[in-house]
Amino acid sequence: GSGAVVTSILARIGGIFCKMGKLDEAMSHYQEAYDLATRTFGTTDHPEVAQVLHYIGGIHQKQGNLEKAKSCYENAAKILQSTLGHDDPTVASTLVCIGGIHYREKDLDRALSYYNDALRLNRAAFGTKHPDVIPIMKSIAAIHTKKENFDKAIEISTEVLDIKCADLGGMHPEVASAHKSIGNVHYKRGDLACAEREYRQAFSIYKQTLGDDHDSTKSAQAIVGQICKEHLEIRAQASSSNNVFFKRAPKGYECL
Repeated sequence: GSGAVVTSILARIGGIFCKMGKLDEAMSHYQEAYDLATRTFGTTDHPEVAQVLHYIGGIHQKQGNLEKAKSCYENAAKILQSTLGHDDPTVASTLVCIGGIHYREKDLDRALSYYNDALRLNRAAFGTKHPDVIPIMKSIAAIHTKKENFDKAIEISTEVLDIKCADLGGMHPEVASAHKSIGNVHYKRGDLACAEREYRQAFSIYKQTLGDDHDSTKSAQAIVGQICKEHLEIRAQASSSNNVFFKRAPKGYECL
């Protein structure tokens, strides 16, 4: 009916204001859309109402009102699950938002739980190797890295790399980014050799696809150099304590 159409229009106008950074105007339109949706459908228990609640939660989050945002997201998720079923992928994006707030609040276990639920839904909907599952997988890998579950983080990050290679080919900046992510986990666990290997691969791909002067290429090159320097310093300290002297850098550790 016309009420549903107007609700959709109000929500779209709210989205435009949101993109413009005019959050108060966006909230006003979203709130009007919410009120109209509840009157139109005669209940708050409807997917359209849940969608507007999700948008309102997004504005609260942008304004830093995390508790209000979380409440809106949680109510939206409950409505979607009660009306569409717990296995419907529509709720996945809302679960990701709830997980994101828990992550910001440093509640990593709860964040991980929501991310895993969202990943399960998206994998069931799109397949385990679909590019759309990558953002959630990266978030899950980041949490495992923070929790120092490095093996799990590397496992997931490597799966992300495989999906990107299958989708984009091996020579693509996004593939380089995946190598950097794996390198970052190795670095945080203290495995400088493996970290440098991944960053060298990222540097090589960036150089060939973006050129020498691109910021991504320069950044990867600088990180390789820094890791190389740290590795040599560690070896120098070890050799000094053991009275063993290395006259040149070990193979594979020549700085770029």
